[in-house]
Amino acid sequence: MKRLEYRYRVGDLHAGSSLGNRFLFAQLDAHTNLRGLWCSLDNRFYAGEWLVDISVDDDRLEATETIFAPESQTTALHGVRSSARRRFFLPFSSDKDSIDPVELLAGIFIISLNNDGPRELTFSVRHVLTFPAVPSDHFTKKPPAADQQTKVGTCIRGLEWDIVTTDRMNEARCFRGVSVPSTWSADDRTLAVEYHYVVPPGRTFEAPFLLAVSPSGAAGAAETAARLGDVPALLLRSVEHYEELLSRTRIVTPEPAINRGLQWAKVNIARVQHRFRAGDGFTNDPPQDIVVIRDVGWYVFGSDYLTPQFSRAMLNMVSVHAVHERGKLTEYIHANEESPQLHDYNLNINDDTPLFIVALVHHAAVSGDVAFLRAKYAVMKDAGEWIIAQIRDGLVRCDATGTNVWGICSWRNIIDGYTLSGAVTEINAECAFALSLLASAASMLGLQADAERYDTRAKELARAINDRLVSETTGMYLLNIDTDGVRHHDVTGDLIFPVLFGIAPPERKRKILETLTGPEFWTPYGSRTVSPREEKYDPDAGYQLMGGVWPNLTAWAGYCIRGDNPGKLAEAMVNTYRLSEIRRPLEFVNVVPGEFPERLHGESFVSRGMTMSPWMPPTYLWLGVEGLLGVTADLGELRISPAIPPHWLWIAVQDLLVGGERLNAFFYDGVLYSSRRIGSAFPVRVGVSVPVRVDHDALCAIALANGKEITLFVAAEDDAEGNVTLHAGAVEIAKRVQLTAGDAVLFRIPATGGEASPRIHSTVTQ
Repeated sequence: MKRLEYRYRVGDLHAGSSLGNRFLFAQLDAHTNLRGLWCSLDNRFYAGEWLVDISVDDDRLEATETIFAPESQTTALHGVRSSARRRFFLPFSSDKDSIDPVELLAGIFIISLNNDGPRELTFSVRHVLTFPAVPSDHFTKKPPAADQQTKVGTCIRGLEWDIVTTDRMNEARCFRGVSVPSTWSADDRTLAVEYHYVVPPGRTFEAPFLLAVSPSGAAGAAETAARLGDVPALLLRSVEHYEELLSRTRIVTPEPAINRGLQWAKVNIARVQHRFRAGDGFTNDPPQDIVVIRDVGWYVFGSDYLTPQFSRAMLNMVSVHAVHERGKLTEYIHANEESPQLHDYNLNINDDTPLFIVALVHHAAVSGDVAFLRAKYAVMKDAGEWIIAQIRDGLVRCDATGTNVWGICSWRNIIDGYTLSGAVTEINAECAFALSLLASAASMLGLQADAERYDTRAKELARAINDRLVSETTGMYLLNIDTDGVRHHDVTGDLIFPVLFGIAPPERKRKILETLTGPEFWTPYGSRTVSPREEKYDPDAGYQLMGGVWPNLTAWAGYCIRGDNPGKLAEAMVNTYRLSEIRRPLEFVNVVPGEFPERLHGESFVSRGMTMSPWMPPTYLWLGVEGLLGVTADLGELRISPAIPPHWLWIAVQDLLVGGERLNAFFYDGVLYSSRRIGSAFPVRVGVSVPVRVDHDALCAIALANGKEITLFVAAEDDAEGNVTLHAGAVEIAKRVQLTAGDAVLFRIPATGGEASPRIHSTVTQ
């Protein structure tokens, strides 16, 4: 498996990485200085800045290159006779039970000093830590005013400094170096520590520096610092944990950009998974403790295939803390409140309630866990009954008459001066789908009366949508019928929902998809939210929700068109990831290599939101699994029917997490090969997975044995020449392959281990 890494000239960058683990979230600038360290356990900033300056005698060091990796960010500095590196990482674990949580509560710099000259050099390494939160021009999210006023007391203890917030003595930090400093100073906001190192000619010196944090006082921070003695080993474990995470549900296609996007999506998914006081969750605008229920729903669709334990824990947390008395799901909670309050903007219905039902059923289906479905049936049923109670005159209706979040029940809910309520097509489509899934869940659990009730109501609502919410002006769907009965014919990206949730009949579906993937909406960077022909179109207004580009809309459209135009699906995935590896991120402002930007100006495509969207990465992984790969999981049969673009002859997945197992499968030249029995629109050949290894990281290999022969599939993400070795019982079989990027080869090997001729196909990428 290829090592994920991007290298960029510092001058081409605007901002640096957003890194995260279960307890911490860190933001860096392009020079690998820390611009904020936040802790999920108490929703507090423990550092606003940590700047590291490196100088050497009279040789000025200039930052030249920044390297982005899953676990860390590094900036290289160069002078005439010397060079250095600043590397920052947060300790990371892909398995909450495999590492002591204390080991995750620190931000760490590793400083490397290289003497490339003929005489010894003295390097100066100066750390300036600012503990109140500091607003940064590099990120759209600004810290709370209270965090910007933090004052601290500092005392030295050997090679360590204890830093405690003066009015919150439980809020503590411990800064540690590895040698006696040359000088240090502190006040109620900062700590400055300078070290001098003499490095002989031709030698390298490396030193770690850490900032341990604790919401349990100075003793807790000191204990964490003491536990993190072997920093290189901790870094290596973090790298290994990311490698393990990246091995899960590894999809490989002939299009390298999609492969990179899917792998980086997993990295981004993990970075925002936090432990709060109320339980596990993620926030839609990190760092903070707000958990929005609609975003939980969309997040789970991807997380189920990567971190299903986190999906389950988050769904459990929401079930306990985010449900109103009669079954309605609230809009959001503060997950660090001792008893989270429910915040619903006084809306009687929006997308939170149906999407939560969908997420619960999706998790049960992908995990294959009927017990989970049974345990959550009561909360699903209450939510379903709440939906039904909001149906008046055949349609689900939102009664809100305000504006912005107090008057919009749609996903596009943050538009100043805008109201979208009444009978909203999006909400009705989601509710009809949720009721149909509730009917399926009831049937699976043997509750036939409930199954019939919810199936009937789902079908009635779907008929009402197609009878009463069709636009006589456009031939597609209304945006809504407002609370005064006015019919709104706006052509927006919201048209995707009756298609996504199976409401639109074939001809109307075709027209909607032609519209949303046509030139009015479709751009090289994703789909616009509103047609430029609309009177209210504005490519920058309302957080770009009135004509800007939101990548999740592109993903929904790509998924819906997969059957009719799989090439467009692949194009959607390439377009969505395009800015994440653009040549000069600085030109698009809030863009960081390997991260998915939140939202874009609809014409210039400048990134106007978060550098790392927290919900787009799981949506991208979902699109790869259920869109490209065509996985359909339910509690009965698993189906895989890939959407193969023109000129693609293959697609593969290793260790697909589904049904509590790991599945290997590949599609090659019209046939689907799988390590377990599945349904498919294609011919299926089933075999038992055979251990196989490759000696080139650009190669992907899957071997399946069916008793008579072993089928060995090998594909190349980049040009590669290497060996593939598999073990069939006591027999070792080796093959040497030479493939160009996007090529694949299939070997059929007799079970005895005899030779067979390869069949090689070349593919053309989109």
